[in-house]
Amino acid sequence: MKILQIAFAAAVAAAVSGCATHTSETAGMRRAWLAGDTARAGVEVDSVLEDKKGGGDELVWRLECGAVARADGDLKKSAEELEAAHSAVRGFESESETRLSEETEAFLTNRSFIPYKGYNYDKIMMGVYLALDYIEQKDFDRARVQLKRLENYQKNAVQLNRARIERETENLEKSARKTAAQNRDSARQNVSGAMRAAAASPEFRRHYGDAIAGQKFGQQAKSLYVNPFAYWVAGVYFANRGEDSADRQLAQDMFRIGGEVLGGKSEVFAADYARCEDIVAGKPAVGITYVVYETGCAPLRRQFRLDLPLFAVGRNLPHVAVNFPYLEPQNSYKPDISIVAGGKKYSAETVADMDAIIQEEFDNELALVVTKTLLSAAGKAAAQYFAAQAAGDFGVLVNIGGAIYQSLTNDADLRTWTTLPKQIKIARMETPADGVVTVDGTRVEVAPNAVNIIFAKRTGAAGRLILRKFDFSDAPKSAAVGSVAAESSK
Repeated sequence: MKILQIAFAAAVAAAVSGCATHTSETAGMRRAWLAGDTARAGVEVDSVLEDKKGGGDELVWRLECGAVARADGDLKKSAEELEAAHSAVRGFESESETRLSEETEAFLTNRSFIPYKGYNYDKIMMGVYLALDYIEQKDFDRARVQLKRLENYQKNAVQLNRARIERETENLEKSARKTAAQNRDSARQNVSGAMRAAAASPEFRRHYGDAIAGQKFGQQAKSLYVNPFAYWVAGVYFANRGEDSADRQLAQDMFRIGGEVLGGKSEVFAADYARCEDIVAGKPAVGITYVVYETGCAPLRRQFRLDLPLFAVGRNLPHVAVNFPYLEPQNSYKPDISIVAGGKKYSAETVADMDAIIQEEFDNELALVVTKTLLSAAGKAAAQYFAAQAAGDFGVLVNIGGAIYQSLTNDADLRTWTTLPKQIKIARMETPADGVVTVDGTRVEVAPNAVNIIFAKRTGAAGRLILRKFDFSDAPKSAAVGSVAAESSK
């Protein structure tokens, strides 16, 4: 009876929330974001964040708010929101394990009822943006602290994720056993047949391909699990704000590791590594200017529905609709940007393909997510079946209520940081003698004989180009340099 009470309470909560997903809740913000209207996007995200504070979605909305504020030029607000997000992440990571009560509630409802705790790519990009916020504000001490945190996130990404998946798997099994005991049958009996039916579906193969085949929980992730752009930010900082030889060595290490992640093919990382060697050798440092280009938006999480057969104690149950998550790339972006300096054209190379980085982590967790989804559907179907049997003549009412409940708790967990870029690119050049770099037709004046970074961002193909510049001097020279309205996409 207790399980039905919990289920009813969860159904009521789902009904009250209107079954909104993160994808639907971010729709208004994303429309403004794609157009490059960062001020409007900020208004949209602020209004939602206020309602999310203290709830399970607070972290993901803090991340959204931090990214939007950064693009809008409000670096102080961006840092405050991302620091709040970091505090939330630190709190989650200090927990010894995912609470069994959370896993049980998710088992009876869906994954979105568990607090959003952040993916590894979230934590890494959170650290990157925080470090850049502080560098641009000339708060180099805080930038250094943040880069040390970021280094740990990069080092621990695979290890922490494997440990988390193992903990969640263990808790899932405990939750399934607990629920099974209350239902007088193990929901796990339902999963193998449902998994075979799902795998045979063209829709399942279309969205997942071979990503789930042969997966084991906690498997080793690939090199794309880390983010080369994070290594570059750390390298540039320690190369130009280094306090001693250890910092300069750290800068070299960052450029070396980042270059290795990119298969040794990056000209930017190779040139920066060589510059570090020159600095160590005492050679005079020449001025360098970078154009960092963020383009497009990271994938959204969508869901697709399959009607699957579930079984309990040898009896056929009605087919149950099950929603599974998948990643949908956002293709409204401009891959290239025009860069001219000293009469020469420069191209920006991709140093972080966020689509690939996010897909890597998604695929690494896919087997566990699918299993959890099927176990949840099987558990709820078994609970409905036995409750209807126990209700006798009122069983039809139980089945009606169960169908409503299944519908209300059927969504996949679609929470994800939607305002991350699709790609991050870097162009590198010696600072021109006249101190002028032209980016997509906009003239940007940079400091001669200094290390300058021009930050360019275009959130959608038809959006405006956002430009800012800063350097590593102590003087407050960070500034917005304007924006350019893009031509409408055809």
